[in-house]
Amino acid sequence: MHTALVESWGTTPKYTTRDLPPPTETQVRIKILAAGVHTVVRSRAAGKHFSAKNPPHIPGVDGVGTVVKTGELVYFTCMFEPTGSLAEEINVEKKSVVPLAKDADPDTIAVLANPAMSSWMALTARAGIIPGSKFTVAIIGATGVSGQAAVQIAKGMGAIEIIAIGKPGAKLEKTKELGATATIAFAEELKETDFEAAGNVDIVLDYLWGDVTTVLLPGIVSKRKNPNQRLSWIEIGSLGGEDAAIPASFLRKANIAIMGCAPGSWNFKELNEQLPTMLKGISENGMKAEFVIKGLKDVESWWGETGGPRILVKP
Repeated sequence: MHTALVESWGTTPKYTTRDLPPPTETQVRIKILAAGVHTVVRSRAAGKHFSAKNPPHIPGVDGVGTVVKTGELVYFTCMFEPTGSLAEEINVEKKSVVPLAKDADPDTIAVLANPAMSSWMALTARAGIIPGSKFTVAIIGATGVSGQAAVQIAKGMGAIEIIAIGKPGAKLEKTKELGATATIAFAEELKETDFEAAGNVDIVLDYLWGDVTTVLLPGIVSKRKNPNQRLSWIEIGSLGGEDAAIPASFLRKANIAIMGCAPGSWNFKELNEQLPTMLKGISENGMKAEFVIKGLKDVESWWGETGGPRILVKP
C-alpha cells in the first residue's frame, strides 16, 4: 500500500509503499477516506511528542474510512498503532473504532474530531460537565482550529455564555457565528486588555499558556465578583510557551483549580466512552471548520505548508 513515511525525525515525509500485514483477531482493516494533519501529527513527525517512537514513522493519529470486510463507515484513532493514517489502508484495534451514521460527512469528522476532542475531554473528563448542563466558559486562543471547535463544542453542550479570547481580526469575529456570546481581543500591550467579560466564567479553556496566561489569569481573576465561585482553569495547549509565572497571591485569594488536559489526565477508556457522543454531536450540531484537501501522493510538496486552514489528506 502507499503511505507517507518519515525516515528520520524532522524530515519531510516521502510518498512510498509499505507492506501491511493481515489484521490480528483484535484488529480490523480500514480503507482510509480522509485524515487530518493536526498539530499533534506534525509534532510526532518531528519526534517532539511523547508518543513518538523510533522512525521510520507513518504520520497520522486518526481518520475516517470504511471497514474492508463490511464497508461500514467508521472513525478511528491510531496514535498508538504501529502505522499512522496518512496511508491507503490501516489495521486498527477494534476498541479504537467508532461506527458513524451513514450520512455523516467523512471530511468534517476527519478535520474536527481531533481538535474537538481536546475541548470535549476538558469539559467532560476534567471539568465534570454533562452535556445539557448550563455553564459559562472562556476560551483562550479561540481563533485556531481547536479554539473554534471549542466554541462549537461548548455551545452544543449547553454553555449559556461563551467568551472567545484571541488576537483581533476576522477569525475572532467568526467565533460569533460559531456560538460565542462575546469576544475579547488582545490589546497591543497584552496587560492593557479588558477582561471584564470573562470575569465570572465557570471554566477557562487555555490553548496558549506561557506569557499569555501570566497576564490573563490575574486579569480574569481580578474581575470576579465572587472570588469564592470556583474557576476551573484547564491548560490544553502551550502555543504561548511551556512556562507561566502565576502569582501565588491570586491562587490564595480566589477559588481556582488549575489542571491540564491530555492523555494522562484522562485515560483512553474514558475517551472511548465519550467518542460516540462527541462524534454524533459534530454531525448533528452542524459543526464547521475551514480545511483544504491535499493528495497523499503529493505529500512532499505540501508538507511544509503551515499556518493556513487545516490540511485534509485523501489517498
